[in-house]
Amino acid sequence: MAEPADYQGPATFGSHAFARQFVDFGARVFWLGTPLYPHAVTTDDAYTRRRFRVWRDGGARADDGVIEYYPLSFLPAIDRPFLRSRFAAEHTLRATIPPVATILRKHGFEAPDLVWLSNSRFSYPAWKLARAAKSACRLHDDWAHFGHVPPSLIRLHDRMVDRVDALFVTARRLEHKLRTRRPDAIYLPNAVADFFFEDDAAGEPPVLARFPRPRVVFVGALDAWVDFDAIAQLGEWIPHANILVFGPGKPKSRAYPANVCFPGVYPYRGLPNLLRHCDVGIVPFVTSDLTHAMSPLKLFEYLATGLVTVATRLDEIEASESPALLYDSVEQFAHTVASVLDGDPHGRGARIAFAREHTWSKRFKTVRAALGF
Repeated sequence: MAEPADYQGPATFGSHAFARQFVDFGARVFWLGTPLYPHAVTTDDAYTRRRFRVWRDGGARADDGVIEYYPLSFLPAIDRPFLRSRFAAEHTLRATIPPVATILRKHGFEAPDLVWLSNSRFSYPAWKLARAAKSACRLHDDWAHFGHVPPSLIRLHDRMVDRVDALFVTARRLEHKLRTRRPDAIYLPNAVADFFFEDDAAGEPPVLARFPRPRVVFVGALDAWVDFDAIAQLGEWIPHANILVFGPGKPKSRAYPANVCFPGVYPYRGLPNLLRHCDVGIVPFVTSDLTHAMSPLKLFEYLATGLVTVATRLDEIEASESPALLYDSVEQFAHTVASVLDGDPHGRGARIAFAREHTWSKRFKTVRAALGF
């Protein structure tokens, strides 16, 4: 699996879920994660330091059996002079110490049954390097609308997309965009892990003790597509509620009211209990060509715990026909959140029932059928 993330990093994505599904299926999984670059040696970040330790050790085995590795490349495929070239995009995994092929052989992955790819700066070279019996790509974003991705890299990525054995897309907009090139593309949106439905007798998480109810919660990466202005205004318009924003990254630099708090990253396995002790889950994304092609993971996770969910009206969220309440303006966002704090318009049972139809185990059956496993 060639993925633009750490396997045991601060954020969990759909590819992590598929890695665990493959393990449960009985497969051995090698996770080729975010490459390291020499300048990162000076980065004072716990996750980067950990990736360097895994690189130094030639790989590490996670508790669930997944083997993770982060190559050290001297040829990053980034938007800089020369490094934005096709040469860099093609050879980023060949300019590594030690060679990635050596590490694959060490762990018995020199000729895998499957190479699983996604939107990453090294998917194309990983596809060429793996010499796998089958190849699959899961597109979870539209790279045409990402900033700082060199055109040469996008062209190679498109070549890979056109030639892999199986192509999965997480949004209808991606499916429509690829209709002429890949009419066989399989729509496979995000989902939720089964453990979100498990009964949990645990009490209120200690992190919530200083935030009395009502609690409005966001859980996810704090990235450019999050509408931090809407979050700030929500805090101003509903001063009696605590707005809790959990996740890795940094919020937009601006003034936030005192009831908008950023407690940091929360452990993924503990999310169901955290969400059950909140009152409203929010998905406040800016609207753009990029976000309209996203399938927000948090939508399914909120609903699986029965949490009332309020989300930006994005194409993919609307197409899901979920019980989430959608808004078109910041004013409507605040009004909707305020109204559901006073009552439950749809019912917890309907939200959980919807989420049960969208689990990773069900998504994996589609993957297996497409790959013939």
